[in-house]
Amino acid sequence: MWQIQEPTADSKTAAIPDLTGTWSSDGKDWICCVSGGARGITLGDADSSLQLSVANVGSDTLPVSGEQYVSGDSWKIDYPQVTGQYRLRLSIRVVHASTTRIVWEPTFSIQTSLLDTDPSLELTAIGRFDETANANLPADLPADVSVSAIRAGDGDGQLLVLLGPQDAPFTKHRSSGKRLDLRVFGEFLEKGVIRKARPWVILDRTDAGVLSEDLSRYCNELCNTPLPLTA
Repeated sequence: MWQIQEPTADSKTAAIPDLTGTWSSDGKDWICCVSGGARGITLGDADSSLQLSVANVGSDTLPVSGEQYVSGDSWKIDYPQVTGQYRLRLSIRVVHASTTRIVWEPTFSIQTSLLDTDPSLELTAIGRFDETANANLPADLPADVSVSAIRAGDGDGQLLVLLGPQDAPFTKHRSSGKRLDLRVFGEFLEKGVIRKARPWVILDRTDAGVLSEDLSRYCNELCNTPLPLTA
């Protein structure tokens, strides 16, 4: 289950730590830091440098986190529109978890009160591209599904981002060198309209990584999972 550590200012430094959620599986921790603002959002492995970072595209930062609560396997965080371009709501659901692997379903919902804006989020990870995983995708991979994989640069570990038919055709792939870079949204956002993006993020701690048959199963499961009504 989720364990949430809410930020409390340090009386000596006035520094406020991240809003952090930990999912433990048999004593092994998987950690999400979701403060937003200049700190951004990260989904990561407590035992590795491998993590997925979420930030705003452009000079502005993400909105800052406000109210948050846990509902079942999902952690829901609201990022109100105060001075920025949009309001963000985030729901992080744990699909599968073990000591060596976690599958997260982060659902991003954006909405604006402005008349003219086109916000975009970038999903990035630093490491080394996993050419084997990218070159040997399952033959039965569903249509309109995108898989991006990267390995930890300083040891074992694999991170994959799966995009289903609702997101893959509209996501910009800007990856290069040792940087995985996916950009969601980015189109004109009409006032009052809610748009959603729902990737699946897999973190694996093993040297072998995610096997082809497991990847095929996850892709099919993603395609057959309805988009959450609320984030």
